[in-house]
Amino acid sequence: MRKIILGLSALCLAGAANAAVSINFMQGASALPAGFSVFETFDGYANGALLAGATNARAYAAPVSGIAARPAFNSSGNFGAALGGTPSNYTVSFAATRGFSFVLGSLDSFNSFTLLYANGTEQTLNGAQIALGADADGDQVQADSNGRVVYLAQPGDPSIVGARFQSGGYSFEFDDLATLANSPVPEPASWAMFVLGFGIAGRAMRRRRRLSVPAFS
Repeated sequence: MRKIILGLSALCLAGAANAAVSINFMQGASALPAGFSVFETFDGYANGALLAGATNARAYAAPVSGIAARPAFNSSGNFGAALGGTPSNYTVSFAATRGFSFVLGSLDSFNSFTLLYANGTEQTLNGAQIALGADADGDQVQADSNGRVVYLAQPGDPSIVGARFQSGGYSFEFDDLATLANSPVPEPASWAMFVLGFGIAGRAMRRRRRLSVPAFS
């Protein structure tokens, strides 16, 4: 039986940003969380075009066998992919925010993701950490390696000002990059309620999936 999990946890990496970030993984199809706005869909790129400022990372309009697979859920139009073969690097910058989100496709153990903070520090997550609760097995269709990831900086920690996608193999696929709009540092109690909302939404999605599974005799 495939796992259906909402990864909701705070991860603190020593020697990185010295900050905690809440990582929320919503498996499969899900709506963009309230307050978030998508700023990059990659639809402005021609098929196969190199992403702006990237090294070996491109936009695709359709899957390319052995190279890039569209995220199985929440993705339409073009999508981005940090490729393997040679070092890949796609970095995106944005206005300071407490939250960053993207649609994830076929998570692999050789993918890596870095959050860039307003104080000049950064925090790198490996394949197992990018989406807590996901399987970093490269599966292109299952919900446990395809879905939506949301990162929330905690009160008192620096805001997020950028993100970097990297991959040591084919490939790290992503779409619909989004930030949390108008997000000043909240009070700890308010932030706790905001994060709790993701947990409640995750349980509701899990229940809906259970009810939708057909019974076989």
